[in-house]
Amino acid sequence: MQTGSIGSLPPLAQPATTAAKQKSNNFASLIANYTRQVNQDVKQASKAAADVAMGKGGDTTEALLAMKKAGLSFQLMLASRNKLVEAYREVIRMQV
Repeated sequence: MQTGSIGSLPPLAQPATTAAKQKSNNFASLIANYTRQVNQDVKQASKAAADVAMGKGGDTTEALLAMKKAGLSFQLMLASRNKLVEAYREVIRMQV
């Protein structure tokens, strides 16, 4: 049975502890960015609804879509928060 040469494997870029720290920073920035995006969606929906209500030439369909998008984004953020809180509570309940 013959096997070909495997070649060299690429070196690991970072030690595991550094990678874990970067992942935690990335997770925190991901949550912060998503929260900012949800806030921006809600503000855009509010502005679009106000423009339509005041007759400033806003498109009703666009305003409704913006409001729906903002609502769905907020629901997703709330569901994610609830899951994270539940996971935290589960970790707290663990016995050592």
